Amino acid sequence: MSAESLQPTSVRIHARAGLLGNPSDVYGGKALAVSLADWSAVVRLEPSDELRFDAAPDGRKLLEAALGRLPELPHRRLALSFESDIPRQVGLAGSSAIVVGALRALCRGFGLELHPAELAERALAAEAEDLGIVAGPMDRVIQAYGGLVAMDFRGPRGPDAYRRLDPQLLPPLFVAWDPEPGEVSGVPHAAVRERWRRGDPAVREAMAIFPKLVDEGVTCLERGDLDGFRHCVDRSFDTRAAIWPLRERDVELVRIGRAQGAAVKFCGSGGAVVGVLRSPDAYPPLARAYADAGFRSLVPTVAP
Repeated sequence: MSAESLQPTSVRIHARAGLLGNPSDVYGGKALAVSLADWSAVVRLEPSDELRFDAAPDGRKLLEAALGRLPELPHRRLALSFESDIPRQVGLAGSSAIVVGALRALCRGFGLELHPAELAERALAAEAEDLGIVAGPMDRVIQAYGGLVAMDFRGPRGPDAYRRLDPQLLPPLFVAWDPEPGEVSGVPHAAVRERWRRGDPAVREAMAIFPKLVDEGVTCLERGDLDGFRHCVDRSFDTRAAIWPLRERDVELVRIGRAQGAAVKFCGSGGAVVGVLRSPDAYPPLARAYADAGFRSLVPTVAP
């Protein structure tokens, strides 16, 4: 890995939605996720006479952790900053977007090369090991790769465990979210993690179901069986609801979408949902129903 003089650069990393499998990625499961072009974090890198992080304390911690995961850099005279329009604390992977963006900006600025799979691993280490965040690899993998990716975390994590799929296989989707930030994702994750460590049968059973739903869902997409894919999405939420502490506002997000005939699940840990529409024409009445309840929604664009 070579290093060159620092060049100013900026990197854009998009939000994501977990379509199937999460949160089993934390437990050696599988996941199917999509990158959303509608929101992003932009990380900027510039030369500086000193090491500088132009961010509030929480953001500074993320930038510092990312920098710490690149010991190959020839020096630390640089300035890092970011801007993000990803809704906060609603499960759209805003924090990991900053870390992945910082790593990619640093690599680009110094002429370093990291495979997307390695970039994802370093991002996960920065958050999980350095910052103590309970997190899995799914967010970092989809944000490092972009597009639509099926992931298998049962064995060694790396390029052979991740498969890009054609986003054109996807049925019409929507995303709805709560404009009021929820709780930090590590809070519900920590509760479930403790139950897993104790060998809780319900948690263990759920984590065995999620990977099967990923396999079934990917097969449905490749065969054009959109009703089958919708069934997998609904089962994913129902499986999660059986073991996950849910806020009433999050349950309402799911309830509204299902009442409009959509299949719905959380994008991440709560605060936002991704849904599968029966047809594009189904979106306008669904959007009105969400707006009437104080939520926001959109038809997402897949980011490459």
